[in-house]
Amino acid sequence: MSLLYQDPTMSHEEATRLLTSEVETNVAAALISIGLNEQDKTWAQNTCLKYLESESESVAASAITALGHIARRQGGLDLGAVRPALEQVKERFPSLEGIVADTFDDIETFT
Repeated sequence: MSLLYQDPTMSHEEATRLLTSEVETNVAAALISIGLNEQDKTWAQNTCLKYLESESESVAASAITALGHIARRQGGLDLGAVRPALEQVKERFPSLEGIVADTFDDIETFT
C-alpha cells in the first residue's frame, strides 16, 4: 500500500469554491481544509453540520473529522447542535461510528 500526502491547506475562497463543485473528493478536501484552517469558527461549524447531511459517506466522514479539528484548534463548538447531528449521522452510516467516537473524544478533550 502506498500513501499519498496531500496538503489540506487552501484559502477560504478556494474551499468555498470546491464545496460547490459537487465532486466528492473536492468537497471532502475542502471540509478537511476548513477544519484545519478556517478562522471563522461559526461558519466552519455550520458548514460541517450542513455536510453531515450528505448522502455521500465520504463527505459525511470528512465533515465529522473537520468538526474534531475545529474543536481541537478553536476550543469550542455549539454542542447543542453538534452532538445530535453526530448521533444522527452515526445512525445513517453505522460504519462511521469510529470517526464519530474520535470526534467526540476531541470535543471532550478540547472544549
